[in-house]
Amino acid sequence: MAVFRFGDASDSPTDRKLIDRTLAGDGGAFGILVERFQRKIFRVAFAIVRDEMEADGVTQDTFVQAYTNLAKFQGRSEFETWLTRIAINKSRDTLRRRRFVSLFTVNDNNDEEYVIEPVDTRPDPERQLASVQLRAAIERAERSLSAQQKTIFRLRHYENLSLEDIAQHLGLRAGTARAHLFRAIHKIRKELEQWRARKSQGNDDENSLQ
Repeated sequence: MAVFRFGDASDSPTDRKLIDRTLAGDGGAFGILVERFQRKIFRVAFAIVRDEMEADGVTQDTFVQAYTNLAKFQGRSEFETWLTRIAINKSRDTLRRRRFVSLFTVNDNNDEEYVIEPVDTRPDPERQLASVQLRAAIERAERSLSAQQKTIFRLRHYENLSLEDIAQHLGLRAGTARAHLFRAIHKIRKELEQWRARKSQGNDDENSLQ
């Protein structure tokens, strides 16, 4: 990712001032905007694509698109919100170009939502086998999610964005975002429960043969 250098920014110019300076030909002003938001944009991208190299590419593409279309930014939303929407769309494009595979585990103590975390992949044969099986379960579950559900699910559980922020970034009402999230959680939860039942049944069958 390109890093822009600039002078003393202690005066903290507003986003609007930096945009106006950029449009007037001050390339360094856009560098300040990049440095101001690149970490946030990278986190949003990574929350969706779950790959550092791809997230870095999405981040760079986001700022390139923002720069080339800066004159079209009308200020009806915050500049950060505009950038985030671009990043989400770029991340979705990345997901369309490859099949996303991830590992999840379920926190049974959370009754409202199932918390999703990476599986421990230390070199233990039984754990590795469970990870492979769980990978297949999540692949099946994610294929049943719509693109909107998948995006909202990942922003909520990986980036920990509030439903209000997600709704704003996607141009949805909060109730609509919440409905998409709950449907996604229900589908993921159902597939994980089926996987756990099959896994438990398999263990019981194995023990009965011993």
